[in-house]
Amino acid sequence: MNKELLERYIVGETNEAENNLVQRWLEEDPDNRAEYLKVKNVFLSYLYAMNKELLERHMVGETNEAERMIVEEWLEKDANNREAYLQMKKLWDSLPKPLVVPEVDVDKAWIDFKIVRDRRASEPAEIPKRKTNLIQWNWWAAASILLVCMVGFYVFDRSQRKEMHLASQEAVLQDSLPDGSMVTLNKNTELAYSSSWSNKNRNVELKKGEVFFQVQKDKKHPFVIATGNTNITVLGTSFNVRRIPNATEVIVATGLVKVAYADKEIFLRPDQMLTIRDADTMKVEKKPVQDKFYKYYVDREFNFENTPLKRVAEVLSHAYDYKVMIDDPALEKIPYTAEFKQNSLAEILKVMAKSLDLKIEVRDKEIHLTSNKKQ
Repeated sequence: MNKELLERYIVGETNEAENNLVQRWLEEDPDNRAEYLKVKNVFLSYLYAMNKELLERHMVGETNEAERMIVEEWLEKDANNREAYLQMKKLWDSLPKPLVVPEVDVDKAWIDFKIVRDRRASEPAEIPKRKTNLIQWNWWAAASILLVCMVGFYVFDRSQRKEMHLASQEAVLQDSLPDGSMVTLNKNTELAYSSSWSNKNRNVELKKGEVFFQVQKDKKHPFVIATGNTNITVLGTSFNVRRIPNATEVIVATGLVKVAYADKEIFLRPDQMLTIRDADTMKVEKKPVQDKFYKYYVDREFNFENTPLKRVAEVLSHAYDYKVMIDDPALEKIPYTAEFKQNSLAEILKVMAKSLDLKIEVRDKEIHLTSNKKQ
């Protein structure tokens, strides 16, 4: 796979066709994903080893002498540093730039205007044509410069609001955000944030699907997720957010999370959860987390410990593209204990069938479990 394409994919600069190309390549072979993660780790480590804000100021010539020497020493230290810097500068240069306008001394312009205005008021009504044109030119020149400044700011502001997307399709996607926070997107999930996102504004939007967040701690700059009619605010923690039809589910793994909706605020601690419907205006009760299976797509692990078979079927149905059904109600409460890591559904079912003496029948996208003892 082309290294430049992978690097552009890592920083979110690929188009939809390129995204699909890379994702198909990642799904073809586990070795491809291993290669991608290696490239990504090296690229990001060099890209952000030096203070990102300092590098950006160096690119636009706003560093002082001491800062310039720090950056140049870093660039000379390792060829990989220079390569990462050039990649970053290439991305920086590709961003839309604000219009260049002349510097204007606003205070001096206003004083000059008042002098000309007062002089004009004290002179006879008949003013030489040449002088009138000069005054009019000064007025329209100032107005033109103001208009150019306003247009320049508008263009720059619009360019900085460009929305960036992280999207998964038929495979789980793990990636990092500009502040170093890690996100794991379950299948068919879309997450958006501004291309100008910095430590001053850590806002993201979950448009659909499910994401496990591992947020970098920063007390001065809260991390806010908007989804539906809910805002979720954290400082540094890990938690799961799932968007379901007309509702949002939040489960906290570590740290403290504030969930805001309507005019209400609820704080969640580890192993607590709640589900808020978009139409909710009354207080919603938080609940203890039933188990850890909500993280199945993050680590691909299932640790069943005396788990009722009914719950096992629910977890597997949610994790895979099949609906696992128990045809015999007597089986639903049977406790099941087993641990699976990185296993396929077929492998899990094979072990379950052998240990519980079950018969497994596949019908289209449904898997039916019955007991062999009745046969």
